[in-house]
Amino acid sequence: MASSKTNSRLSGDPSYTIVWRAGGSRTGDWCRETFDDEDQAKRFRDLVNGHGQQWPPGWVKGKGFVEAGAPPMPDSEKFPVYAHAYVGLLTDISEHTRTNYTRFIDNHMIPWFGELSVSDRGSRLTRDHVSQWILDLQNGRPGPLHPAGTKRRPYAPKTIANLHGLLYSIFQSAVSADPALRDSNPCAHTRLPKGNDTEDDEVFLEPEEYALLKTHVRADAVDIVDALVSTGLRWGEITALQPPEPVNFGESGFCGYP
Repeated sequence: MASSKTNSRLSGDPSYTIVWRAGGSRTGDWCRETFDDEDQAKRFRDLVNGHGQQWPPGWVKGKGFVEAGAPPMPDSEKFPVYAHAYVGLLTDISEHTRTNYTRFIDNHMIPWFGELSVSDRGSRLTRDHVSQWILDLQNGRPGPLHPAGTKRRPYAPKTIANLHGLLYSIFQSAVSADPALRDSNPCAHTRLPKGNDTEDDEVFLEPEEYALLKTHVRADAVDIVDALVSTGLRWGEITALQPPEPVNFGESGFCGYP
């Protein structure tokens, strides 16, 4: 009888492997198939037992059921196409954020997932792919589809968490689609790298440190830097400020600012 084994990945997430001997005999070859989702693993185990300890007809190892003569995976289910379409249809973000999301997908996801599917058809993207992607980002390693010789820098835990959040949203959309493209989100329960105790601490300049810094600022930028430091405004906030409209004080013809 086929049995299930629970394994622990390097990321700490579990995987579920179904093992059996072909034909159910003691001398049959060992067969195995691994799943991210426990319920999927149990359904597959029951299929193996129901087919006399053989691979279920039409099942391709690592891919699932592939029907003879079935049409190829639609382009719309390929990761690059689906991810770009998802970002393009978001209604609660600015165009600046949309541009950033698109850049994140192109630079930090497609080199790893460009040949994979967001659906349960074709070469589906799994938790193992996500875990390897996170390790590569953390250690500054290029993805499988990067050109040879590509150099990358290690990313901080906060940056990795932001990228993972976008990837999670993309796959949650595939899970929630009508009809659903896949049963589970491969980003669920991912253990993300933790930053050190000082990574997110705020840094404050002493007056003499700021005075030294200001000596290296261009003369025409000193005023705006002083305003940033003294008010705590963000760059986007201070650059959005407009000069006040002049006020006309009546018959005297004097114009000034309030």
